[in-house]
Amino acid sequence: MKALVLTAARSKKLSPYSDTRPKSMIPIAGEFILETILKQLQKAGVQEVWIVVNHQRQVIQDYFHYGKQFGLKLDYIVQAEARGIGHAVSLCEEVIGDEENFLLVYGDALMSGNPFVSLLERFETTTPQALATISHPASEGRYGNIYLSHDMKISKLIEKPEKSRLSNYIFGGSFILNRNCFDFLNQHEQDILAYFQHLISENQLDASVWEDDWIDISRPWHILGATQMMMRSWTTTVIPKSVHIEPNVTIKGPVRFGENVHIGSGTTIVGPCSIGADVYIGDNCLIRANVAIGANSEIGYGTEIKNSILFGKTIVGRLSFIGDSVLGEHVQFGSGTLTVNYDTLGREIYFHSEGEEPVKTYQPKLGAFIGDHSIIGTGHTIAPGTKIPSSTRIGDRITISDDTIKSL
Repeated sequence: MKALVLTAARSKKLSPYSDTRPKSMIPIAGEFILETILKQLQKAGVQEVWIVVNHQRQVIQDYFHYGKQFGLKLDYIVQAEARGIGHAVSLCEEVIGDEENFLLVYGDALMSGNPFVSLLERFETTTPQALATISHPASEGRYGNIYLSHDMKISKLIEKPEKSRLSNYIFGGSFILNRNCFDFLNQHEQDILAYFQHLISENQLDASVWEDDWIDISRPWHILGATQMMMRSWTTTVIPKSVHIEPNVTIKGPVRFGENVHIGSGTTIVGPCSIGADVYIGDNCLIRANVAIGANSEIGYGTEIKNSILFGKTIVGRLSFIGDSVLGEHVQFGSGTLTVNYDTLGREIYFHSEGEEPVKTYQPKLGAFIGDHSIIGTGHTIAPGTKIPSSTRIGDRITISDDTIKSL
């Protein structure tokens, strides 16, 4: 069975990270979202995948090429206009060819296990007209309601339910659909929800229940939650022979090292953690749980990092603290700079996103979100929930200079 993976949409709510890459190319626990999805599809027996692309599509194509290294046959369809899911699906009619059914996957929903195995197994044993993965809501009030009949068919879909009438299930981001969906979409303005409602009215949409953890990554702090979710199942430490560990280094819990990592003397690493290839960690650092440091990064002497993601090619100066934060690629983070990750007065932490009112994060601890190619000088203190756009330049926090001396 062929699979379609939708990655074309640009998510402004994930800025600054979605400004410079597709949403599906955000790294989670040392691996891109799309990379995890493709590996899950391959393990479920899927051999051919078509990826619908648009925003920053070259990032996806340059990394995955045509899928040989993943044991898949990959190809791409460009959705030139952002016209929704139904339009993206309708573009794929020709590539599905004569096959009766296909697998549809949203490229921004991440599962802690492999939902495609159970989805395909249920389809093979029951052969329904259409089948949808359904899950428990990851956060209250953000999704439509799904109701089930006694025989595991979806009996009702309410797109915008009242808060007092939330159900136990929502769509989980993967479906097996019949090729007759193309005719319906072409006749109904590519409205995918209308197609689902049509299937429900005909008693033709079955459910495959996913009970494990999952997350729809739609806000920057969801990157932290997704990393915690994926690392939760880690049980072993992986240390390649090329890793250099100096004396008096302590490693606790599961840690996955890439090739050619250097760990300085006196450093402590508490897993679960992911340390990418060619990372240098200086002396006397503390790397705490749920940290993922991307490849080719440098961490200076005496730095502490906890529950944070560094995408890669990042330089962190000595004696810094990074907590509950996300740093994009090619970030320079100055010596002695701190991310404050809680409000001393106990107030809620809000996130300020362009074009909308401040968003309550419901996170007791939350640090900074720093975009790609940003430079943060030495000695800064960054407030909780701060968003720093890509390519921002903030100079050193200098309190004494030649001008200061001359004025004395």
